[in-house]
Amino acid sequence: MSERAPVTIGWWTLGLAVLLAGATFWWGDRVPRWVLFAENGVITVINSFLVTQAATTGGAVIDAFAYIWLSVYTAAFFPRLWLPFATLVSAGFGVALLINDLPGMFTAWLLLTISVMTASGVVSQVSRMMLGRMSTDSLTGALNRSGLAEAARRLSLRGRRRDARQVTVAALDLDGFKAVNDETGHAAGDRLLADATAAWRAVLRHDDVLARVGGDEFIVLMPDTTATEATSVLDRLRDSHPVAWSAGLATWHTDEPIEACIQRADRELYAVKHARAA
Repeated sequence: MSERAPVTIGWWTLGLAVLLAGATFWWGDRVPRWVLFAENGVITVINSFLVTQAATTGGAVIDAFAYIWLSVYTAAFFPRLWLPFATLVSAGFGVALLINDLPGMFTAWLLLTISVMTASGVVSQVSRMMLGRMSTDSLTGALNRSGLAEAARRLSLRGRRRDARQVTVAALDLDGFKAVNDETGHAAGDRLLADATAAWRAVLRHDDVLARVGGDEFIVLMPDTTATEATSVLDRLRDSHPVAWSAGLATWHTDEPIEACIQRADRELYAVKHARAA
């Protein structure tokens, strides 16, 4: 950058970045997602400080490359936050250049802003599309097992608040679905699943979670809902579409694995089916 480049500051910031990276790697999945996003913000501020200390225009431009990688990372893993972060990057680089007062840097700032906004926007759209395909059942539009696990993880974090009420889990299974496939064909069965799911989604509450976990098996997560209130929700599902189904309910303690609660709801479901068959 030049003989006057802030080498000592560079080493200190590099050391801080290595510490952040090491801590993130060490704690792994235990690190909350907001911490990862906050780390990106901290590194953006550090990089902006380095730009204020750059001795040459070339040095400032070299520092600017870090902004692009930070923005792409944010757009990939926090796709809904790409625009606020890209705005932060643009503002951080611009303020740093004003403080440094290097000549002829407006073009560099403009090119960086355009590059960051364009790259972040594209990566964000691709990321959203990929995440949607990974977490959504392609036939019904409900969540799949992966999407259900992520929804349960968010509810578990929410359940740690003192004011959070219980979560009721319902396991649903269509009655006589095999006969539908055998008598009318799998295409008709698929249409029945898609139509029923669309009707259910239309009457579920905003916070309720609907997932398809098997051929004709569904799970509904109902946060802040007692068993009595959950029965009312299921009544609305029955009224929304004529398809027949059975359900089992269980209360989820959010400090336990969601699979354990689903197993209890399944046992209740099969008890209901057995009693009906008897």
